[in-house]
Amino acid sequence: MDPAALVEAIVEEVACPICMTFLREPVSIDCGHSFCHSCLSGLWEVPGELQDQGYTCPLCRAPVQPRNLRPNWQLASVVEKVRLLELHAGVGLKGDVCELHSKQLKMFCREDGLVMCEACRLSPEHQAHNVVPMEDVTWEYKWKLHEALEHLRKEQEEAWKLEVGERKRTANWKIQLETRKQSIMWEFEKYWRLLQKQQPPRQLEVEAAAALASLEQEEGETMQKLEMNHNELLQQGRFLWKMIAELEERSQRPVRWMLQGIEDVLNRSRSWSLRRPKPVSLELKTDCRVLGLREVLKTYAADVLLDPDTAYSRLIVSEDRKCVHYGDTEQKLPDNPERFYRYNIVLGSQCISSGRHYWEVEVGDRSEWGLGVCKENVDRKEVVYLSPRYGFWVIRLRKGNEYRAGTEEYPLLSLPVPPRRVGVFLDYEAHDISFYNVTDNSSHIFTFPHFPFPGRLLPYFSPCYSICANNTTPLTICSLNGED
Repeated sequence: MDPAALVEAIVEEVACPICMTFLREPVSIDCGHSFCHSCLSGLWEVPGELQDQGYTCPLCRAPVQPRNLRPNWQLASVVEKVRLLELHAGVGLKGDVCELHSKQLKMFCREDGLVMCEACRLSPEHQAHNVVPMEDVTWEYKWKLHEALEHLRKEQEEAWKLEVGERKRTANWKIQLETRKQSIMWEFEKYWRLLQKQQPPRQLEVEAAAALASLEQEEGETMQKLEMNHNELLQQGRFLWKMIAELEERSQRPVRWMLQGIEDVLNRSRSWSLRRPKPVSLELKTDCRVLGLREVLKTYAADVLLDPDTAYSRLIVSEDRKCVHYGDTEQKLPDNPERFYRYNIVLGSQCISSGRHYWEVEVGDRSEWGLGVCKENVDRKEVVYLSPRYGFWVIRLRKGNEYRAGTEEYPLLSLPVPPRRVGVFLDYEAHDISFYNVTDNSSHIFTFPHFPFPGRLLPYFSPCYSICANNTTPLTICSLNGED
């Protein structure tokens, strides 16, 4: 047999019966036939007759079990050696021969992105085109495939980051949603308790149910938008995965099969641009508000005064002990045991160990502040963590728009209206510390879960730093006697 014909016969033996190109990641099935792993998987994933009748070999139709697929590494090694032999011998698969002229496909048309033979090159439709030998453009297009893959992989990574970000935002929003639902129930129960159960519970139940229904409607509308964004990102991710797999597979093909139709593939990858999800507002519009609650809370008004002996050395406490602000210079003050050494904190002078107490603080347009209560025996000289575990029940504003209860163990709070005045209500026996946005008709900000208070508590105030123009006004304890 002619050596060239022998090589051509060997080349045909290592061709995949499905795609008719060199076997890629060959696998063998029960009947002994071998196929490209991707070709066989793609064929069996197609719904219809094959699945209805069970899995069969595409060649002999013998029944097979997909779980018995075996990688054929020895055949893969033979394929690689035959590929090298084919390149040296200048012969190949039948697909390497022009169907019109039965001549070897050796030329490449840049305009059409097609491989062709010498006779095709002279045809009228290609005479004016830039047709060059395939070997002259092999590395050029391998590099273009590499660039296209890099572009798509970056887009894939960005899609993955966006999807993760959307999942995190959705998870945080769901936590806020559940917190708001609990707040509505707790606040109506608290109101009934404070009224000493004088108001019929049915009326309060109706009001609470109306608030919860409004919140559920808001939940449904927002979840629909979030799911649309998530599904859109998933679809884009799947499409990117398929495009990347197609380019990776093409880059491993023999030169003639790699170049055939390559411009269409490259144009699709170049034109791909990730569609970012539409912004969805996760701000909860349904607030927790109980009409008349503030008037009831004011009946427990406490005459809170600041204790200068606890104030950090940069804090200036007014003579009437109702205001505090951050000073320009550090004061020379005695380092008594009560004074905070590291943090801009000052405490109230009244120790609380029983009863109900309510006070309001004017925070104005400050961009940072902290309010609440703390244990009497908290560490005042070393590093402290503003969480109930360490004896602090506080809410804080940071960076002008980040409201948080305690430390990072609690989620950010959603406040539609920035509070200029904050109400603090402490019910010692009920283990309840709640905060209200007086500016927004006493809408509920946050309630710490039912923590048992260990020992005596003190009101907590922190004006933070005066790092910008709108953070210089003092924190002021408001008078509630005769004030609306």
